[in-house]
Amino acid sequence: MRDGLVKLLSHWWFWSLLLLLLVLLAMSVGSVNVPFELMFDRESAYFEIVWQLRLPRIINAIMVGGCLALAGLLIQNLVKNPLADPYLLGVSGGAATVQLMVIITGLSLSQNSLFAVGFLGSMMATLLLLKLSYQGRVRPDKITLNGVVLAFGFAAVISFVLSTATGLQIKSMMFWLMGDMSFAQPNVLMPVLLLVSLLLLLKHHRALDLMARGDLFAQKSGVNTQRINLMIFVITALLTSMAVAQAGTIGFVGLIIPHLVRMIAGYHHRQLIPMCVLVGACFLLAADTMARTAMSPIQLPVGVFTAMIGVPVFLWLNRKV
Repeated sequence: MRDGLVKLLSHWWFWSLLLLLLVLLAMSVGSVNVPFELMFDRESAYFEIVWQLRLPRIINAIMVGGCLALAGLLIQNLVKNPLADPYLLGVSGGAATVQLMVIITGLSLSQNSLFAVGFLGSMMATLLLLKLSYQGRVRPDKITLNGVVLAFGFAAVISFVLSTATGLQIKSMMFWLMGDMSFAQPNVLMPVLLLVSLLLLLKHHRALDLMARGDLFAQKSGVNTQRINLMIFVITALLTSMAVAQAGTIGFVGLIIPHLVRMIAGYHHRQLIPMCVLVGACFLLAADTMARTAMSPIQLPVGVFTAMIGVPVFLWLNRKV
């Protein structure tokens, strides 16, 4: 029975179907429960609630979950560390610092403008990390150390910003730091970049399989590890930057999803890459739905639920490996 369950979970169509069911569930539940038959009725009073408020948030959760899970898979491959997650690069600190400064100054920016500002901040942090870690080639060990140090530096700046903020500003800042998708709107950049990343990574899936066994082994097998490492670094930074700029710092998605997918789908990146996107999307959408409904009409930060789910799941996964 256990083998049959694992085989079922290893199929992409199962997670696609689960994602569809979660989308329908997320559209119907919330502070106001919407009957399924009224979701598509333009004359219904619920139509705007479902299509103008809930659907954009659902799309956002799917995109952010997929980006973080894929970025987690890549960063674990790059630094050869099972505890690595997308925020190891420190790029989340760049987005957080810039966006929190915008909030504290009281600038009135649209959601897309705030996303652009956060994305720019994370890209600046990425370029700084690349400059510090590139010594004729990408040094995964340097990326790890420099990323951790940069993350501490940005955390100090964020603490300073929080200590000088007013009461209302602190609440919005804390929600954003714990992960919040209440106001984020989908943008065309995320699905386009995610799709391009998927296609590019699938093209190099054999090289990624070899590099997972060590860069030296991959080099002896004819893989240009420097080019692939640089590609992994750039894609990871872009995916993480978009996710953080869009929804704040959401933990555990990039950490536990790659481990879970490896358990059910094996270690071949041809299966791992699309599966991580699907499972990550399901996980974050389920967590965000709980964040909206657990204490409805009060909405909680989604990062609270990813941590509540992620901690026991990670401990369970750690016992299995």
